[in-house]
Amino acid sequence: MRYNQRAKIVTRTYDVEDSENDYEESISDWLAVRITGVSIAMSMQIFGKANSTASAIHFKGNVYGIDSVIIDGIKRKPQAVFRARKNTVVIVTEV
Repeated sequence: MRYNQRAKIVTRTYDVEDSENDYEESISDWLAVRITGVSIAMSMQIFGKANSTASAIHFKGNVYGIDSVIIDGIKRKPQAVFRARKNTVVIVTEV
């Protein structure tokens, strides 16, 4: 599989001692990914309906702590995260 596209992940860290429960967002460097479409069957399992704007983002290796993904300058929230064959697959929808 060719990982010729790039994306960033955003992770949130919460301060346990702070009473306001503020969080800090940290943005990673560019990571190698492959962006593909989502089949209708998988879209039905995740969203409960056929969603043609959903994309699957395949990260090379295991990636943990994904709160959102930045693709083409747009931040998207993951709907589902799978780990298969030493890769991480994040399903997002386009706005």
